[in-house]
Amino acid sequence: MNSSLMTLAVKDVVYKGEGNANIVIALPHERRVIRFRKSLPSEVSPDGGKTRVQREVWYARNVVSCFLGSYMQIPEIVRYEAADVAKLSHAIRPHRPEKRRHKVITDTYAAKFADYTFLDLRLEIDQTVFRSRSTFCVEIKPKQGYLQEAEQKFPGCPYCLNQYAKLRKGDVTVCSNYCPFELFSGVEARMKTAVKELLRSPQNNLRIFKDGIVVYNQESPPNDLEDVLNEWFPNATTMSNGRARRSNVDEFCSLVYAALTRPFAQEQLKELPAACRPCNFPPSANQTPTFCAEPDAVARTERYLRLAGKNCNFDGDELPRNSVLERIWNMQRLSCVNTNYIYGIYSDFAALLNDDTIYADLMKLRDETHASTTAFRASPGKLTKANDIKEINSETLPESTTAAREYNGNSNGNHNVSSECILSTNVNRIVVNGDFTLQTKISANLDSCRLFYESTSLRNQKTNDDDEQKTNMQIIAKHLSTLRNYLLFATARDCSILMTFRELHPENLSKISVENTIKLSEQLHFLSSIRVSDLDPKSIHSIEKHRQRDINIFDSVISLLEDTLSKSRDDCQRSSASNCIV
Repeated sequence: MNSSLMTLAVKDVVYKGEGNANIVIALPHERRVIRFRKSLPSEVSPDGGKTRVQREVWYARNVVSCFLGSYMQIPEIVRYEAADVAKLSHAIRPHRPEKRRHKVITDTYAAKFADYTFLDLRLEIDQTVFRSRSTFCVEIKPKQGYLQEAEQKFPGCPYCLNQYAKLRKGDVTVCSNYCPFELFSGVEARMKTAVKELLRSPQNNLRIFKDGIVVYNQESPPNDLEDVLNEWFPNATTMSNGRARRSNVDEFCSLVYAALTRPFAQEQLKELPAACRPCNFPPSANQTPTFCAEPDAVARTERYLRLAGKNCNFDGDELPRNSVLERIWNMQRLSCVNTNYIYGIYSDFAALLNDDTIYADLMKLRDETHASTTAFRASPGKLTKANDIKEINSETLPESTTAAREYNGNSNGNHNVSSECILSTNVNRIVVNGDFTLQTKISANLDSCRLFYESTSLRNQKTNDDDEQKTNMQIIAKHLSTLRNYLLFATARDCSILMTFRELHPENLSKISVENTIKLSEQLHFLSSIRVSDLDPKSIHSIEKHRQRDINIFDSVISLLEDTLSKSRDDCQRSSASNCIV
């Protein structure tokens, strides 16, 4: 981390955009962007955001990179004078959407990234190879493209259902026909159709940049798209068989499809942390989908969706290995339980859970692996080799606690989510199965090791503080990995893919590495780079927001489709009556 103060001249920055949590500004002369966290004025971080940004960088390096590899870059931590941050906040205010202005920049620590709307600076390219002077970039938020098989029994995916909530709230005037499952399908025709739907209705899921500046988004008039694509594809020619060339929209969709399915990253990924692998549940655990909404609301929603013919297509082919979509899809597979199950854990332990429990403790566990393992081996019942199983009496652990109860019914889950760690309090013993010496990253084994060691050292203590510590230990052993997986899944669901292109001279292709080029035709070749952004760790308290969103979605679907189907029936009855009169 760069602990020295850096200069931030307002005249040198450009407002880039913002989401719910961050504001991004560009440094055009550096081709870098700075991402500032924004908050309510009353929620100023006591350390200027230092702890938060350190956590974000650690998470990117040690967790997310295990899935995305070279599709992401680790940001630099920077620090600015509070006075400069205040000037920046004032200067960009006129450029910000009115609905976003209730939050402001208050932290002095921020994360600095390469500007992904330009080609990777690490690509040393002779500028004479380019046919175009301009660089174009497409940003897509693909959203959730994976559901467990049980949840696919419900006719709509989360994104498509959320369109009804947006419509009811007034955020959109018409529902988008884009469906993430079309984009993640791996079927060329369906994927291109999904990209076309994003062009028709960008919402917050598609933006096009030219030389780092937004030239098409949800606020753009339709004619802007035609102008942008005409400038982007001026050299498309008549096809060799004499047929008219494809439209610029078709060229665009073909280029984006090629970028999303091309295995640009080929490096060997780090071994996935044990606690970040898909969980294996018994077949009976998830036979039917469960949601946070009331069962009656879920049943009515399903009925209305089927009557309206609203069905998402969950079938598909395998995505190309090492493509950016395939790697994001693998991240989304991490959460093996539904939101209702997650909320059950969260609601039981909300008083004990915070972001430090989830992330700071995770960082500490990794850093203390060696020390914990050494202490563990020195204690009675030590593990001496992989796959040994030892039983250790744990008389001080309570036989019946909220932490120990199994979820079933609506929760429809299994809290023994890790095959490496099984905690059974009703028989007063801990069964640990695994090799603690080999797990050096985030893992359920590491959590179990910490649980065992602390419970051993506290065995003879009889204070009230011990009871709270024991409860916390059970949370770690049985639930923390599940919550972490869900939050990592939520990060993958909300990430952005940035695909950057610059057209090449066909005759100069020999000067360019073929791995970074995309060929659309004999006349159209592009140098490209693919990056993923918006990979921050989610707050544990976002689970409450996700639950409320699910409830609102079902209410909105019922309200809107009920009215639509009712009007349709009335129209049909009037039409029938009219025909009878005739």
